[in-house]
Amino acid sequence: MIESNVTIEADAVAAHYDSLDKFYRDIWGEHVHHGYWERGNEKPNEAVLHLSHTLCRWLAIHLKDSVIDVGCGYGGTSRLIALEYGAKVTGFTLSKQQKAFSDRLRTSSGQVDVLCQNFLDNQLEAESIDAVISIECLEHISDKQRALDEMFRVLKPGKRVAVALWSSVESPNRAQSYLLEAICREGRLPSIQTGSEYKTLFEKAGFQMIEEREIGRDVKKTWTICAKRLA
Repeated sequence: MIESNVTIEADAVAAHYDSLDKFYRDIWGEHVHHGYWERGNEKPNEAVLHLSHTLCRWLAIHLKDSVIDVGCGYGGTSRLIALEYGAKVTGFTLSKQQKAFSDRLRTSSGQVDVLCQNFLDNQLEAESIDAVISIECLEHISDKQRALDEMFRVLKPGKRVAVALWSSVESPNRAQSYLLEAICREGRLPSIQTGSEYKTLFEKAGFQMIEEREIGRDVKKTWTICAKRLA
């Protein structure tokens, strides 16, 4: 596990995204997550949507399912799920700016409700949700075990969670550790676990792993594209 050398709590994550709101929307758009080039020739916008659709397929979302999107950002994936899968989606974001942006687009998808609320403090009933999706959010949560415990608590028995997240190599060398700590600190990530550490957390929460996929090589084009957009 790689940890930030400064303490990062939810209010710091919220302030980060609120203060950099325009930057994130200009560079990333309404989906603040990597693209997934599974074939290799996808256009950037196709790759971004492909990551969301891949997780949705794993979840086997059905019409009128209740879905929660933990760390929904600007609500891009939440709206996609509502419009293309016919589900009722509740998104959680810490950022007031992200919620405001999502609310402005709400008329295009009445089946989406984005809450500016820490998911750890959710008021959802136990065993009330059909599917949980979370894309590149768990890294921002200091108490990852509690977050996964909450996901398990609100899911109906036998239902699924699909999570895309950043992970560390199992045994990072000194240079890798130095780089990852800086990413944690500046990106407001309390910690980045290894794949095996994450698996332990999921299993402790009660989940049974169905599929685990390492897609680092298939998402790295994202950073080249973002760098060009900054130029």
